[in-house]
Amino acid sequence: MRGRSEAGFTLVELIMVLVILGILLALAFPSYLAARRNAYFAEAAERLQEMREFAWSFYAERQTFDGFSASPVPTENWDFSYVSCGGTTCQMVATGRSGTRVEGATVTVTLSGDGTSTVSSSGF
Repeated sequence: MRGRSEAGFTLVELIMVLVILGILLALAFPSYLAARRNAYFAEAAERLQEMREFAWSFYAERQTFDGFSASPVPTENWDFSYVSCGGTTCQMVATGRSGTRVEGATVTVTLSGDGTSTVSSSGF
């Protein structure tokens, strides 16, 4: 009887490699999604920080948000707006643009005249 050549992999070995790769992917994918979500949130938070500093400087000069208005520049993924600014509070919102991965998400920052601010988000 002729001896069989042992070159190559068996079907079982190839299936085992695919199963192991599938398990590794299943473990890594949630981390990838969380990192991507955090990057989108950071993009909105950075622009909101600039808007917050602009609003604080206005408040520091006048001791009120009355009369404050500005037109923030949107990014590829986010639209920004000052929702309500008056008296001792100012609220600014980042809204996910339609057709992007953050569509429907919002990040809201509320400033108070006592120097505090709160941040909330939804849709992530």
